[in-house]
Amino acid sequence: MTNPSTPAGPHDPNDPYDPNRPDEQPPGVIPPSAASWGSTPGSTPGSAPGVTPGSTPSPGSLRLDAGRYWAGAAATVLVCALLGFAASVVLTDVMDQEMAAEPHLAGSSADASWAVAGALFALLAALVLHLLVLAAPRARMFFGWLVTLTTIILAALPFTTSPELLPGLTTALVWIVLGIAVWSMLTGVLARTGVRT
Repeated sequence: MTNPSTPAGPHDPNDPYDPNRPDEQPPGVIPPSAASWGSTPGSTPGSAPGVTPGSTPSPGSLRLDAGRYWAGAAATVLVCALLGFAASVVLTDVMDQEMAAEPHLAGSSADASWAVAGALFALLAALVLHLLVLAAPRARMFFGWLVTLTTIILAALPFTTSPELLPGLTTALVWIVLGIAVWSMLTGVLARTGVRT
């Protein structure tokens, strides 16, 4: 009994498909080796050529759009100056609380001194962040650590000059608020102005 799937009789020499050769496929059937067309060794079908499963492309270096970065940094400096001024007004003038270790950066005016302190903190932090982006890997991580440690030091200084707890706490609170503001705003500016190359 003959197999109905194979033609009876001799093979037609004009037919490119030879059913007697097991290594040949019928016309229209894609060989398994060609199922992943365009793939390279070590890649899966449908993946990008040369990318192995589970691997991620290595990130390029980070550079800044300097004009937009410093525009955002200037806005951060202005906000931190107003934040220092507002904190001094609320704590000393409205709530009548004493503050220890005032910056004394603008003569005898405590409110103006805190405004200058906030602006200088933000300006120096923006400069450090720019230098870190230019020279260090993972600039955001190092910047976070530097701002955190600087804020801790500034918040601890009032307790070295005043034996009273409440003035030291109010001064430390102002520095902590300024540190959080500087970190959050400048990292946000970096996220919008940093470009991977």
